[in-house]
Amino acid sequence: MKKIIILLISFLAIYSCTDKEDPIGKWGDNIKLSQKVVNFTAQQDSTVVTTQGTWWWINGIGLNDDWNYDLNEIDTTKDNFVIEEADFIIERINTTEIHISMNPNQTGLERVLLIGLQAGNYGDGIMVIQAAD
Repeated sequence: MKKIIILLISFLAIYSCTDKEDPIGKWGDNIKLSQKVVNFTAQQDSTVVTTQGTWWWINGIGLNDDWNYDLNEIDTTKDNFVIEEADFIIERINTTEIHISMNPNQTGLERVLLIGLQAGNYGDGIMVIQAAD
């Protein structure tokens, strides 16, 4: 009898973990970006990307696979902030608008700026592709 109860409890535990609709730790898109990929010319260029969600933050920035941008001094959960680097500026204008600008690309190679966003257990991002000069 004990074996049957243990087997039944094990079966129920396994069955309850196979819920395909809303597994624990996986959230739906609560950021809802207006654009996920943006193309810039080699000259100075900018755009505004909007969100439908208001509760998000930037969890990482990479330019051509260089993820060494220090965000520790900037509270990216605030409704507005500015991240200013030599090659780009990212500004959260309000709860739903992100202004992204890049300085002229004089490297001779295409540049890719990746901006990672997070809201709870949901992550998304914006890819800005800047043409070579």
